[in-house]
This record gives sequence, C-alpha cells and structure tokens, in this order.
Amino acid sequence: MSSPKLRILIVDDTAVYRRILTEVVESFQLDCEVAACPSGRLALNRLDQGETDLVLLDVEMPDMSGLETLRLIRSLHPATSVIMISGTTSAAAAYTVEALALGALEFVSKPEGADAEASRAGLKDILRPLVRHVQTRANLRVAASGIPAREDPRIPAPPAPPPPPPAPPRRHAPGPTRFDVLGIGVSTGGPNALGELIPALPANLRVPVLIVQHMPPLFTASLAEHLNRNSRVPVHEAVEGEPVLPGKVYIAPGGKHMVLRRSRDGDQAIIGLNENPPENSCRPSVDVLFRSMAAHYGGNILAVVMTGMGSDGCEGVRAMKRAGCHCLTQSEETCVVYGMPMVVDEAGLSDERVPLPLLASRISSLVGAGRTS
Repeated sequence: MSSPKLRILIVDDTAVYRRILTEVVESFQLDCEVAACPSGRLALNRLDQGETDLVLLDVEMPDMSGLETLRLIRSLHPATSVIMISGTTSAAAAYTVEALALGALEFVSKPEGADAEASRAGLKDILRPLVRHVQTRANLRVAASGIPAREDPRIPAPPAPPPPPPAPPRRHAPGPTRFDVLGIGVSTGGPNALGELIPALPANLRVPVLIVQHMPPLFTASLAEHLNRNSRVPVHEAVEGEPVLPGKVYIAPGGKHMVLRRSRDGDQAIIGLNENPPENSCRPSVDVLFRSMAAHYGGNILAVVMTGMGSDGCEGVRAMKRAGCHCLTQSEETCVVYGMPMVVDEAGLSDERVPLPLLASRISSLVGAGRTS
C-alpha cells in the first residue's frame, strides 16, 4: 500500500509568499494536498476540519501573529509539525527563536534578492529534507496505528554524505584525564535542545563552552540572548578577539566560522571569526570549530554532537579523537533529526550515546572530575 497523502498548509498574509511556497512544495512531486490561507485564525479553522501533517507558518502576521498561532497549534494539534517562515530582521529573528522554543520544528528565511530562481532553489534545498522528515514521521504514526505505509518514492532523498573512512584505532588515543573545553555541534532541532541543555549546566562550570548552531546572521544573537536569560552560565554570541574563559558559553555568529587563536603572549585562547567558504554547506561549520579545538587543546576536549541533519561535525570529531578527546552523541530517540549524531555513531567515534534529558548531568560529571589548566 502506498503512503497516505501528506497534508500541508501554508499560512502567510502575503499572496506572493503563499504562491512561492506552494510552487516550491509542489515541485517535490509528492503525493500531497497543499492548501494555503492568509491568517492564523483561518489556519486554525482548517486544522479543526481535518488532520494536517505540516504547517508552513509566517512569523509576522496581522490580527494573529505566528507565535500566537503556533501556541494554539501546539496545544490543540500536537501531532502537526510547524516550520516557521521568517523575515531577516532582528525582530523576526527574536520571534523565530521564541517560536522554536515553543516547539516549532525548524525555521526557513523568506527568500530575498533579485534572483528569483536562486531564491526558489535555496528554499527547495532547505525545505526538501524537512518535508521528507515530516513525511517519515507521519508514516510512522500511521504504521503505529496498524495501517501499512511507506515513503513516497517520488520525493528525492537528500544526497547521502560520503561514507567516512574507517574509525581510527582507539589504542593510540586514551581518554582524557582532564577536560579543558567543551565543544558542541548542533543543527535542526538545536534551539530547543540547547534550551534544555544549557540552562541545566551549573553556574560553577569549570570549562568554556563553544557552540556551533547552524543558523543565519541575527538569529544566533537572538538564540544567545534567549539562552542567557534562562541559564546560570553567561551565554553570548562570540566576538572576534575575546578571550575564551571557563564558565562562559560562546555561540558562533551566523554566517561566520568560529576558530581558536593564541593571544600575543601565547598563554590565552581567543576567539577568531572568519568568512572562509562554507564547509558541508554550512557557515558556521562544526568541523571548522572542532579542527581548531583539536589544534589548540589537543586531547583535553569533551565533544558533544546533537540533533541535526547532515554530517557536519564528524570529521572534526575524527581530528579530535586522534588526540584522544571524549565524544558524546545525543541518543537517537531524543533527536528531532538523527543525522549528525548518527554519522558520528556509525563512524565509531562516539564514546557514549546520551539521552538529551541526561546530557547536562553527564557533562557536569565529566568536567567536574577534571581540572582546568
């Protein structure tokens, strides 16, 4: 039996964006039903009339905002996935981060620029794997109800990452006797996961925390502000040239790679930011940060790879493992998308697979057992 139709609702007060998003979704050639409406109230009425698998929801709308609509969707229709469609202003970024904390699956920036075809192509690249993920979740729900389902073969799968080379033998890389730094790589589902992890870290955390969360400019600053308001450790977007200090959390700015450099006297790690080409189609890239951490800290690193699509972070973990780092991956059942951790797990580079609710306590026990240099 073929998979059931995927039901998608596009909600935006601007007709042009409703049309663009409809065309993008229909280009996937899914067996789906696509509807559109201009307001949150109308969207809720549609959801009340029948199940919907996915809502593409504008963040900023008159009458009822995207946030208000999202709250009601999460309350009244918890099985419906929501992807926020956001502008690129600082206000939109703040609203979007709040929406992610409320349970939105992901966000997509509205296309801008004169090249309409390039904008549509960018939207397709971002939305295709997200829609496929929602389709898989919908099929799992149907399968759990006893109705057989399978993925629609007409939606092309995102290209699989190249198979990693064999994991290095562990015999040459004993585990660290202390930890000097914590590095975290995360993508899809990350804001919510970080919103659970970072506030649970202790105020007397004895190592610095360096985070790459795949997000565009403005959004990482809003994420840092959101986390800082709710955490016992200070959190901020990283700044070029600032010292890397224990007990502080640094988030790589959207659109820039974050690396580590030496201070002029050579005794202090400092933040370096650059706009070198993206890696794994990402800037910031987890691999870039992790390689830099390996060069600066050797093996005294605790690495954490969390929920996200793709393979960014795997090669960086491999570089750190050569020096003997300890690596935790978020367990599959607690990931929104088990992609980045899966690649690390399958490469044999993870030392422990830890459920998200236990991750903060495991980190605290490991770094608390060592000492900072």
